[in-house]
Amino acid sequence: MKDKVCIITGAGGGIGSAIANALFPMGYKLVLMGRNEEKLKRTANGRECLILPGDICNDGYIKEAIEKTAETYGGIDLLINNAGVAQSQGFEDITMAEYDMIMNTNVRAPFLICKSALPYLQRSDSATIINIASVTAHKGYALQSVYAASKHALLGFTKALSKEYYQKGIRAHVISPGGVFTDMVKVSRPDLSSDGMILAEDIAETVKYLIKMRNTACVADEIELHRETKEPFM
Repeated sequence: MKDKVCIITGAGGGIGSAIANALFPMGYKLVLMGRNEEKLKRTANGRECLILPGDICNDGYIKEAIEKTAETYGGIDLLINNAGVAQSQGFEDITMAEYDMIMNTNVRAPFLICKSALPYLQRSDSATIINIASVTAHKGYALQSVYAASKHALLGFTKALSKEYYQKGIRAHVISPGGVFTDMVKVSRPDLSSDGMILAEDIAETVKYLIKMRNTACVADEIELHRETKEPFM
């Protein structure tokens, strides 16, 4: 994987940071995208990479980030759409502003990032897109109506993308984790403990597996990681 170029969104912590830490030793030239520059720097931890702070709900930021990546490293080989926002509130309490924010972050941004990166991915001999969805893309939980809708949309988008570009040499995968013990889950589900929950590092290992087995026919285009707990979770 030496000198291959990888973009990771939401790289400032949680799953994104764990994926970055897993890919650094593999020789990737990493591009870290996220809202908080200080968190991105902590993920980088002094290692050479491209840090591009900004809001992925901003179309201009996305296009500039893709262009800056190509300008700096010459192309894009791996795209990991990990950034996302969760929800824990009743359907009647959700405002349209909150709906738009969740859908823009979890669905529209990955769509635009893929679209903007596509010309560069098409030039790569190892082009791969990995979208991080959720178990809620397959199941519906109370208090997560918009979040579930956004992850269902991301799942469907990735499945269609996989079929459309498989023969063109681009692999598109979606990972649908169950509860991952990150800061986002701590906020949305403070009643849960880390016991039995997936760790961010587990998702990073799945990403590594998909990369290493890219050209192996047995790799599915959908992986659901789910550990049973007593109550539903994200």
